[in-house]
Amino acid sequence: MAFSENMKEQNIVLAVFFALVALWIAFSIGVLSVAIAIVTVLALRFFRAQIIPTLSFVFASIAAGVLIHQDVTGWVTNPVFLNQTFLAGAVPKGIISLILSPETFGDFWVLYKTQTLEWISTPKLWFAHAPLGVLTGAIAHGFYLMVTANPLGNLKRQKQMERTHPKVGDLSAAIGNIHAADTEGGSVIGTDRFARVVELTDKSANQHTLVLGTTGSGKTVTVCNIVESAINRGLPLIYIDGKGDYDLAQRVAAYGKEKGRLVSVFSMKGESIAYNPLSTGGFTSKKDRIIELREWSEEHYKKLAEGYLQTVFKVLEKCNLPSDLYTLSKNLDLKRLKALVRENEKSIPDAQELMDELNDQDQASKSIESLIAEIRNFTSSEIGHLFKIEEGKPVLTLLDTLEKGGIVYFCLPALEFPSMSQTIGRLIINDLKATMAQQLGNNKKNKLYAIFDEFSVFAGEQILNVINMGRSAGIHAVLSTQTLSDIASGRKENGDHFINQVVGNCNNFILHRQNSPDDAEKLAEMIGTTNTLEYTAQVSQTGPTHMGTVRRTRGFIAHPDEIKALQTGEAFFFAKENNKVSRIKARRSKI
Repeated sequence: MAFSENMKEQNIVLAVFFALVALWIAFSIGVLSVAIAIVTVLALRFFRAQIIPTLSFVFASIAAGVLIHQDVTGWVTNPVFLNQTFLAGAVPKGIISLILSPETFGDFWVLYKTQTLEWISTPKLWFAHAPLGVLTGAIAHGFYLMVTANPLGNLKRQKQMERTHPKVGDLSAAIGNIHAADTEGGSVIGTDRFARVVELTDKSANQHTLVLGTTGSGKTVTVCNIVESAINRGLPLIYIDGKGDYDLAQRVAAYGKEKGRLVSVFSMKGESIAYNPLSTGGFTSKKDRIIELREWSEEHYKKLAEGYLQTVFKVLEKCNLPSDLYTLSKNLDLKRLKALVRENEKSIPDAQELMDELNDQDQASKSIESLIAEIRNFTSSEIGHLFKIEEGKPVLTLLDTLEKGGIVYFCLPALEFPSMSQTIGRLIINDLKATMAQQLGNNKKNKLYAIFDEFSVFAGEQILNVINMGRSAGIHAVLSTQTLSDIASGRKENGDHFINQVVGNCNNFILHRQNSPDDAEKLAEMIGTTNTLEYTAQVSQTGPTHMGTVRRTRGFIAHPDEIKALQTGEAFFFAKENNKVSRIKARRSKI
């Protein structure tokens, strides 16, 4: 919170306090004394009276009161007694009864106005109330000087306002858990220390969200709130889980089915539906999805592979063969492709041109043997059958999921299948990118929540493409991983640049506990700094001298030590939409 904003909030609190005190005084000493007190305060403020002149007014009012009333205490008790006598007659059951019975307030207000006008029109009463009014005003002005007028006092109060973000209490967290995960236009992710719901709106989510947190920090619970909200609101959802939590996959599926949603689970372990990542787009789009599965060190070989694969998909299309990974792997050989063209020559109008194109790929077929081997190894592995499309059996396609508002969970156990999980993750992202591009081409924009959990397992340049184009395509991307360093995991070069690109494309940050001091420091810098105060104390050989300095400086909004000390379920939520930082306790999801 900025310095000026803190002062504004503090001054509002002071104004409310002074208003309540003034109300209490008005009912205690009467309206005439209060009016004289207000005039006294204004006069002292106008002449910028400091503490000595103010004290002079205090002693002068006491002396005047004793002289006027010829009594040590009468100048105080007489005005109070006069006011209390009126209140006893107007409100015989006391002020509390007036508050509890608003219907009687109208009658009281008529009496109060009548009596007040009578008092105001009596000069003798003004004279009698003057000492008490001046004393009250002088004391109020002196209190004001002590609290606000002292510059050093102002700075000290500001420092107190800038204490670290307090922990969210158990009661506030319990109140937050009562709320549903979904709102009219977003997801409840947690509660702040005042038990206020903290929401990730759809508008903000369309600007993408980065969730960071070490193991056991509550990161998955936070993400599950977003998942629960999307399911409750009937929004399509794609969850790509790089840690391969099959139990979580089953919980998401069970909750989705309970809400009447179409749910598909693709898992490398356990029960799974078949998946066709090549169901949409033309042969050029399908070629791109395969080419982007690997990093190419030689641009020359990449171009050869592109040309060859494009021809392969063209042959499959002309011969009316299904486009899926299993069929692709069986028809990558050049001789096999030529045989297919000959067999379907009568049904292919430009069969000779297609044959000439195949003849031109003779050199390319020899140069990309490693890619061909990789595709064949993929489909002949123990999960190869998951990419085989068989008639009569259900098959998962992202386009169908999007159009039907379905839920898909991809369970990729990276510890057991590190290389294959990376390949499948990238294949899914390429498929998602092509599907959304097709939606845009058809002038459609379906709101879609895409969760990339432990995305460092499969993160590549293509994920940047997805989040870059995602805003206009309706993608609400949530990228979740443990640390900033994990984002660039496995990248031999330009790791920091890749981290900066991912962070730069996200406008919402949910930061759970970080154990790495470097990562905590970077995240604190990312959230930003604010005006704060720095104190120095002078110490002698005998102890503190009670002297020192105070100066304004810049300090972290969320200090790195705070980020490292977050408890399980706690997080800092930073949304650039309103540039606000909140310390929250994650809502306990039903999933």
